[in-house]
Amino acid sequence: MKKRRRIGSTDQALERLTRLLGELETLVDIVIVEGPRDLEALRLLGFKGEVSLFSQVGVPDADFMDTASREYGSVAILTDFDEEGRKIDLALSEGFERRGLRVEKELRYEMGRIMAALRVYAIESLDNVQDK
Repeated sequence: MKKRRRIGSTDQALERLTRLLGELETLVDIVIVEGPRDLEALRLLGFKGEVSLFSQVGVPDADFMDTASREYGSVAILTDFDEEGRKIDLALSEGFERRGLRVEKELRYEMGRIMAALRVYAIESLDNVQDK
């Protein structure tokens, strides 16, 4: 098991966040977020990878997972780090894994640590962290 370093200042957390987003671009085929403001926040932070919105109106969860599982081999789920976001993460993770899609859980965990250090718990709020 990797030893975890403590995340120090806001600048250090932002640096780690930038590195993590760069890793996501190369380690997974697609990133799943809850809504359009989450996507916008990732783009403002420089993330250029493939992103899909989970909260597509009229698309049943099973259909969403079936489509993603056919089109991609690996996924990172970046839902919010609140109770609802954790429930969505768990349901999607289980559904994707049952369908044979590799779910990158370590990067989500690291994202949660960085966001906690920044005192931000919603992905959409990441667009404000550079102003702190």
